[in-house]
Amino acid sequence: MVVPFPGGFWYNGDRMRRKALKLGLIVGLCLFVSGAESTTSVDPSLGITVNDRPVVQVKDFLIQNNGVIYLSVNNMFPKLGAKADYSPDLSIFFLSSRHVKITTDLKTATAKFAGAESKFTGAFWKDGKLYVSEDFITEAYARARGFKILINKPETVKNYQSAFRLPEKIKRNPVNVIVIDPGHGGQSIGAYPSEGWREKDLTLKIAIKLQQKLQVPGIRVMLTRYSDEEVTLEKRAEFANKFDGDLFLSIHANACDSESASGFETYFLSLNASDEDSRKLAMWENLELSGARESHSGELSGSGLSELEIILGDMAQSEHLAESEAFAKIIQTNLAMIMKNPNRGVKQAPFQVLMGANMPAALVEVGFLTNVHDRANMLDEKNQDKIVMILANSILGFRELKARRLGMDNEGGRPQGRPAQAGYNSNRPAQIR
Repeated sequence: MVVPFPGGFWYNGDRMRRKALKLGLIVGLCLFVSGAESTTSVDPSLGITVNDRPVVQVKDFLIQNNGVIYLSVNNMFPKLGAKADYSPDLSIFFLSSRHVKITTDLKTATAKFAGAESKFTGAFWKDGKLYVSEDFITEAYARARGFKILINKPETVKNYQSAFRLPEKIKRNPVNVIVIDPGHGGQSIGAYPSEGWREKDLTLKIAIKLQQKLQVPGIRVMLTRYSDEEVTLEKRAEFANKFDGDLFLSIHANACDSESASGFETYFLSLNASDEDSRKLAMWENLELSGARESHSGELSGSGLSELEIILGDMAQSEHLAESEAFAKIIQTNLAMIMKNPNRGVKQAPFQVLMGANMPAALVEVGFLTNVHDRANMLDEKNQDKIVMILANSILGFRELKARRLGMDNEGGRPQGRPAQAGYNSNRPAQIR
């Protein structure tokens, strides 16, 4: 069985080896799509050292989409000279090793031994195997045995985990109100290739699916538009602020006069764009309602924003800048594991739709409607559902990271005595499948 808990889907060893090689990341992806689950063996391995001596290589591990590593009990502890056993209901985990017995309550993520106890992030069952978070080994088990235990990770794993770290300073509010912004609408058509969907239709379809995916307790999800209606860029931010949004995501599809342009990218707000292409894209989006652009590559006749408007918008987002960047990185990293088109990275640009939103905010371009391969990928229902699932789990992953940092229960933002756990409770709702 799989015990669900916040964070969503799992990364597993060599599931997508060829894809991962292209990405420079060799941990593969284990996705829950339409209720179907795929699992494979894991490669590369994690090296475990005990008192500075290499002892075992663990090949069976998973990485949750908030960056936490979970290791297989069956694959690891026998090599450490420890024997595992379980209670009949599988809620208690016993570990015996050289006259030391550790009793672990998987429901509360608490390990007890020799009159002491140690908390850890969590554990779960998957395919009949128990996986425990890495801090169970490096803290709970190490304390019980009186060892110094380290887990040596390949650079690819370290790089992946680094995408799931919040900045040191964050606003002390939980993420309970999510505002999804389907790009364009009404007379603002957006990207419109000679065949296929118009951007305004595609973004609305994805946004509605995303809202449905996020129907879990403790979360309120709102869209800036629910039909083919025109909503000004200013009104979108005002809407998010009016309902005290905690997180804002604007969904778009890209376009270019060159049909070879391809890929996905995620943006967060900045007064200065990352590059010229990012600057032009932001200006095209900002000018869409004014009709001030004639093509996707032609010269811009104006910015559509005064310098004062840009500065004020940048100031409004400044206190959320670090969190917005973290959110954008999570989206981009997760999308990279399923997308077949090029990874164009996380970028910055002065998008008006992100200005004035008093919350962490990001804008994602899921592909180029003007590219035949990107268009086919976005319009295919199965691929579209995968994109929706990735976006949903990115939102939940960010929410979980922040809840754990703030020591809050993810179901409503209630304070806890310790950080929120990726725990055992099968009633926890936040896993998206």
